[in-house]
Amino acid sequence: MKQNPRAVVYRALNGKPDQNIFKVIELMGGIDQFVGVNDVVAIKPNVQWWNHGVPNLSAVKMLVDIIFNRSGGFDGEVVIFENVHRGNLPWKHAGWARNFDHNSDIEEIKNYNDLCGHLKDKYGDCFSTIHLINRKDGGKRVYSPSEGAGYVYCDGTGGQPLLSMDNGSNNDHFRRVIMTYPIFKTDNGTVVDFKNGVWESDEYSKKKQVRFINIAGINHHSTWCGISSTIKNYLGVCDLSGGPDPDQDGKLIDDCYNFHSFAFDKWAPGPEKGMIGAEIGVFMEKIRRADLNIVTAEWVGLADRTVPPVSHTRCVAASTDPVALDYHCSKYILHSNSKIMFHDPDNLDSPTHQYVKTCSDHGGGIFNENYVRLVAFDHNINLVQKGSEAAIIGDIYWGNNIKYIFKFLLMRYFYFIL
Repeated sequence: MKQNPRAVVYRALNGKPDQNIFKVIELMGGIDQFVGVNDVVAIKPNVQWWNHGVPNLSAVKMLVDIIFNRSGGFDGEVVIFENVHRGNLPWKHAGWARNFDHNSDIEEIKNYNDLCGHLKDKYGDCFSTIHLINRKDGGKRVYSPSEGAGYVYCDGTGGQPLLSMDNGSNNDHFRRVIMTYPIFKTDNGTVVDFKNGVWESDEYSKKKQVRFINIAGINHHSTWCGISSTIKNYLGVCDLSGGPDPDQDGKLIDDCYNFHSFAFDKWAPGPEKGMIGAEIGVFMEKIRRADLNIVTAEWVGLADRTVPPVSHTRCVAASTDPVALDYHCSKYILHSNSKIMFHDPDNLDSPTHQYVKTCSDHGGGIFNENYVRLVAFDHNINLVQKGSEAAIIGDIYWGNNIKYIFKFLLMRYFYFIL
């Protein structure tokens, strides 16, 4: 046990996904610790991909069921919201519409459209699905909830504060980014300002609170980003108008880049390391941080977010601290199975280390695991465990795609030799 833990990571393994998430919430003291009777609960999964590239469908379903059946009663609403950055008809793309080969575990539910349709039938107008759309694809820029749904740009105009940061570079490498966040309306007619709360009767409600749950998978993302999990999931909250490439626009407005083009040179590292973590750390400090972060590591992509090889690690982990959670999951779940340096949060040359550490440096959470306690439950032995020897090794399913098998082997052994 850590002497002075500043964060706790909870996890359950070797159950089914719904059993694992149920147990994790139980270990944390129950959903009542995070959700009140009248709250609007905004759940953000990363649905830009499919298969293991998204949170497990069974786990997300169980999370919603737990909220609606909280012990103190629930008269609020649950919203699943996401921006997949795929045009003006996002529900026709990615994890919304693409049937999963694995990572569903529910009969007749094969993607997020199916899941949200099921939840809608079950909970009516108390459940909503919100598809956020970038301004460049037809979304609206707004300055306050009185104007309806859209994106708020914190650029210092229209009564909004200037909330920005720069990368500290000089000359052509200098970049600046502003914070953006959504306002949306639920099927029940509730206007939700993601930063400031529920808007009703021309003011922010004192009776209803917005609770934000950040739920993601964990997978290899790229050689220039490392992992994709809860920290990076914030890119699906923000407006990425302008596209991913700073050499081909990449601008939100004036000289301000979006969250992707600020940090990267399209599909390559940007001029300063770790900037995706820095901007998200600032977002957490200035806009909103999640009340609860969850990783559904049922399947972990070793070289890709949709294609094997994958490791069947059968785990769900959670924490109120996204940095501590991403550090733990990258070290003890993804890297333990991949042995790829890009996934190692302790390797100074790893992009995972660089952006998770930089997120911590900008207020995102605790990076040093000496200040993080682990509480772990293993369904196979029906026991709560506490300790630091935490590596989970899953069974690897290799698939039959030679390209991705070769990609995995190249990343693992070529960079290891170097």
